[in-house]
Formats: sequence, C-alpha cells, structure tokens
Amino acid sequence: MRHAPLLRLAAITALLLGLAPVAHAQTVPPPQPLIVERVPTGFVIAPDFKATEINDQFGQLAGAYAARVTDDTLMIGGAAYWLVNGSDEFRLAYGGLLLGWNGYRTSRVRFGARGLVGVGSATLGRNFDVIERGGRESVIRFGRAQTPPAPVRGVPTSSTIRVRVADDFFVFEPQANVAIHLTDRIAVTGAAGYRAVAAADALRDALSGSTINLGLQFGW
Repeated sequence: MRHAPLLRLAAITALLLGLAPVAHAQTVPPPQPLIVERVPTGFVIAPDFKATEINDQFGQLAGAYAARVTDDTLMIGGAAYWLVNGSDEFRLAYGGLLLGWNGYRTSRVRFGARGLVGVGSATLGRNFDVIERGGRESVIRFGRAQTPPAPVRGVPTSSTIRVRVADDFFVFEPQANVAIHLTDRIAVTGAAGYRAVAAADALRDALSGSTINLGLQFGW
C-alpha cells in the first residue's frame, strides 16, 4: 500500500499526457481550402451631350463613350465628340482614350471621375488685319489687340479680312461625374470638367474651355 500514491500519480500523469495531443488537435483549426474568385467585369456605353465655350461662342457637342468596367471600379475605354451647331468656320471634333474611376455609391447615386486623352481637329473663322505701308509693303497681323506698326513713309492704310484657320491638336479633358441609377443597368450621368488643348499652332487659346456633360449610360 506504500506504493499506492505513486501508482495513482503515475496513472494521472499518463492520462494527462494522452489527452494533450487530443486537446491540441481540437484547438488548432483545420487548414482552409484555397478559394479563387474571378474579378467581376462589365461594359458600359453612353450617348453623351456636351456644352462648352469655343472661341467665345457657345458650342454643342454630341458624342458617346464605351468602356470596360473592372471590379465595378476601374473604367477603360474610348470616347469621341463632334460639334453639332457648327458651320464652315465653326468646326470641332476630338476623341481618344477614356480612363475612369467609380467611387462612393449610395443606393442610387454614384460619384466618380474620368479623363479623356486624345487628338482632334478644328476649323474656326478668325479676323486678320492687313496693314499697307507705302503701297508696296504689307503686314498681316492676327488677333484682336495689336501693337501699332512702326512709322514709315507715306500714310499706312489697314483693312480686316476674315479667313478660316484649320488646326490639329492634342487634348486632355478631366471631369468629375455623378451617375443617378434609374435601374441596375440604366443611369443618367452628369459631369463637369475642362478641355485643355496643346500642340495647336494657331487656335489653342480658342479651343480650351470648361465643359458640362449630360448622358444616359447603359451597363451590362
């Protein structure tokens, strides 16, 4: 009977050692399987109307954009616009790559931003001042406010002629936009931005200007 306490201690120790691996197995979660999910993508297409100022005149541009939307956030596509209230001396058309980002959305309203980078062409009527000097020499000056010519012999005479000036250019047009969803696939869109024109030889100042857009966007 002297060895009874030792036997009981040995039995308890063996029992605890046997239960330890079972407890450890119960506390460690089993490995989870690898889950691969496809990033959702979709497409949008939208007829778009744009109001803008061109050469101190009110311009109305019609156009459209189409893009692929990745993860309901990033939009990559293209857009094109052309002047619909133009004439022979009031023409404008441009288009290019469209990049967009869809941001915060409520149940029906979503805010975002997009930008167009591309090329275009324009034809505008401009006035030229023709200065006659002494009946032989002449100088053509372009624009509105001009520096008077240097004094020469004889009385200089001047006249104004109107010509059509055609020019090609690069364009960058960032915009902030909002979409009001009528359904899951149809939304009314509005945007405000600025058209910045570069690499235009004669018409750059006349072509840059603020823009306001209104469109109807279809998605699937």
